[in-house]
Amino acid sequence: MYKEKRKFERLNGKKGAFAAFIRSNDIIYMGQIQDISIGGLCIQYLSTNEDNKECYEIKIFGRNDRSLQVDSVQGRIVYDHQVPPCSWEQISMRRCGVEFENLSVKHLSMLQDFIDHFAFSETQSDNPTG
Repeated sequence: MYKEKRKFERLNGKKGAFAAFIRSNDIIYMGQIQDISIGGLCIQYLSTNEDNKECYEIKIFGRNDRSLQVDSVQGRIVYDHQVPPCSWEQISMRRCGVEFENLSVKHLSMLQDFIDHFAFSETQSDNPTG
């Protein structure tokens, strides 16, 4: 039986929740948030490169009935692998998991606000796309 090792429950990302990985002020890749918690996130993105193992600055942002963004979050890539192969030769769909590192009190507060508005639990009865 699988034992969950995460300290914080991951919640599913709502429609409109995104993250961008930034290095030297350039966006390396950006994708839809699949799940998120105070401890980390998972995104799915299109890539022309192999897996990424570096640490990045992460910008988390969302837009639905309101807009929110959390800048300059530090993270460590835990995994980055190809989702079942696409039919395209040069582009692949990838899934990347990140563990947040060295979050300030300000980042924790902003991240919790983002999660409250752009994430949902599978057991919640409200509309997950709203």
